[in-house]
Amino acid sequence: MTEDPIPLETYRILVEESLVGVYMIQDERLVYANRRFAQLFGYSRAEMMQFPSILDVIEEADREMVRGAIRQRLSGEVGAVEYTVRGIRKNKGLLFLDIRSVRASHDGRPAVIGTAVDITASKQQEDALRSLALIDELTGLYNRRGFVTLAERQLAIARRKHQSLILIAADVDGLKEINDSHGHAVGDQALVAAATILKHTYRDADIIARVGGDEFTVFPVDASTTSVPLLLGRLDEKLNEWNEQHRAPFVLSMSTGTALLQGELSRTLEHMLAEADSQLYRQKRERAPARHRGPVVPFWGTDQE
Repeated sequence: MTEDPIPLETYRILVEESLVGVYMIQDERLVYANRRFAQLFGYSRAEMMQFPSILDVIEEADREMVRGAIRQRLSGEVGAVEYTVRGIRKNKGLLFLDIRSVRASHDGRPAVIGTAVDITASKQQEDALRSLALIDELTGLYNRRGFVTLAERQLAIARRKHQSLILIAADVDGLKEINDSHGHAVGDQALVAAATILKHTYRDADIIARVGGDEFTVFPVDASTTSVPLLLGRLDEKLNEWNEQHRAPFVLSMSTGTALLQGELSRTLEHMLAEADSQLYRQKRERAPARHRGPVVPFWGTDQE
């Protein structure tokens, strides 16, 4: 006993009313799009069909990937592909699409048919979770994990190219005294201020992190080892400017230490961190007698902005 064939109208309804986007592409141009596919991009179906190329609604950085995937299927090199691509909505917002497509035929010529599922929400959640895992919540800088992840990558590049690198360790002086005298909320203000100063001192491309309670690190990218005095001097200037401009119940200062990579392939990030910390604590010990002569009493009072 044979099953009754499914009417073509049923297939049409299934595709037209599908909850996922369904499309057909030929020569990089849409020859069919169901209602849902157009809705994903914020257009009507008629508007979608007017685009000269499907690449017009694909994020520029992803266009070559999409063009290559289409070419592979049309040439018969591969029969089916799955990938994630960024699309451009009518309102210029980005959406992430899970694409699954296969080679087909239309009017006697090769074509591509596929489905598109909007995964923007899950992608944003994934990025947010990844960001939380690498970002320090209080200061907005990278945390220890974020620093190690990025610094190891930079270190590998430097080793491969026999480039020099600088690692700066910085520590907020007297944070315990600030917490004991004024409370942890004020101590947090000192940490946030230190983070802000570091961001204003160094470039956006530099890797800046809070790696511990009062401990920060900076990995200046593409900086010459001869620029260490300049880099540390700039930080001192920014600290002095901050203390002059802000009415805080503490004087903000930071001890620093540095470590250099000058082509040594065997030197690890742990070695550099240990050397920079050693210099930092040597400086901190030298400053300690001056700090313990008496409590810090700012000459501008205790009002806070």
